[in-house]
Amino acid sequence: MNQPSLPDAPGGLSEADAAKTARLKRTRRMAEIVLIALVAIYLVTYLPSDPPQWLRLIRHMAEAGMIGGLADWFAVVALFRHPMGIPIPHTALLPRNQARAAESVGQFFKGHFLDPKSISARVSEVAPARRAAEWLIEPRNAALLATPLTKAITIAVDGTSTGDTSLNDGLRKELRAALASKTASQGIATALGPVLEQAVHGPLMSDMLRQVRSALDGNRDRVLELVQENSRWWVASRVDRGVSTVLVDGVLNVIDDLEKPDSALRKDFENGLEGFLQTLSDNGGLERAVHDGKTRFTQSKKFDDAVDATLTLVRRRLSDEQGDVEGAVSSALQSFARKLLADDMALARFEAQLTEAAEKAMVELREPIGDYVTDVIKGWEAKELSDRFEREIGPDLQFIRINGALLGALIGGVLFFAQKGLSQLAIF
Repeated sequence: MNQPSLPDAPGGLSEADAAKTARLKRTRRMAEIVLIALVAIYLVTYLPSDPPQWLRLIRHMAEAGMIGGLADWFAVVALFRHPMGIPIPHTALLPRNQARAAESVGQFFKGHFLDPKSISARVSEVAPARRAAEWLIEPRNAALLATPLTKAITIAVDGTSTGDTSLNDGLRKELRAALASKTASQGIATALGPVLEQAVHGPLMSDMLRQVRSALDGNRDRVLELVQENSRWWVASRVDRGVSTVLVDGVLNVIDDLEKPDSALRKDFENGLEGFLQTLSDNGGLERAVHDGKTRFTQSKKFDDAVDATLTLVRRRLSDEQGDVEGAVSSALQSFARKLLADDMALARFEAQLTEAAEKAMVELREPIGDYVTDVIKGWEAKELSDRFEREIGPDLQFIRINGALLGALIGGVLFFAQKGLSQLAIF
């Protein structure tokens, strides 16, 4: 009925749109065949000069079917364009009301599709954390995700070599904030306690004692000076030298004994140090010392140099051994997925965090997404708008035409029998 055909594939259409266009053409052809058949049947009923009653019935049904089919054809076409190109009022409704339709669709999206509560409920039902973990557990999937992650890290870290120090500055800031916390001091002190206790009994203590012995033995002249400075003026220098020699040799003998791991003096010394460390840990002295030490370190240039050196090593490894890094990232992802699936409480917390994040994100994105939908529809050409909507709902509208024609024919038959019945009643 003078309806412009939609563009054929490819013609700028995607494969899915081309399939929708083909389906629309098929259903439109079916509706036209039904209408043409009714017209043909209606005309054929006039061939006999004195048709029988059953042929009159068919004529009435065909006539009513034509009226119903034509009326529905007009209604369907009027949604998208002017019927037969005639600018009849209140036709081409969609193109003429494009702006209003765009606003309505955008508001519909905001109100029904982008509702934060609905989105969070849907996310909770989908269980994204479990699905993601089950997906990541597969080596192929983990490797697939590891590649872009490694590239993203490489891009971020490589920025420092081009003069972009934002990563260095940001990392230093975060590390300082983390180390400044009391929890960090407690954690370091707790971990450091056993290390110091092991050091008391290990070769490190012997090495330290040897260093002390070497320093003392190499500075005998300084010891003599100290003895002379603190002795009486009338004491001979030879006596002072003897005293300093005895003093140094005595201390060296003590240190030699301390260097022997099995000596009684060494065991007493170690026990004394253990007691001191325990007392230091119990009264918070070790924690305070750790806090003061890390505060001085994080505010020093050595800390900045350590961060820069670490990033340099990471950058070099990413550049030279990218394949190994991707493998390590892939293994880490799989390990994380396995641990998450094995811990129901952790999985539940992660799911809750994702649900909360989705709801918060939708609160922020709801308006922009709805406005984007509105702007996109407003930006379409009028014909493009009609074509898009007709591709989506056109096939169903063509079936409305078919149903309208068939329903009209049935109503025509009912009216024919009703008319005959009333005629019979009029005779009596």
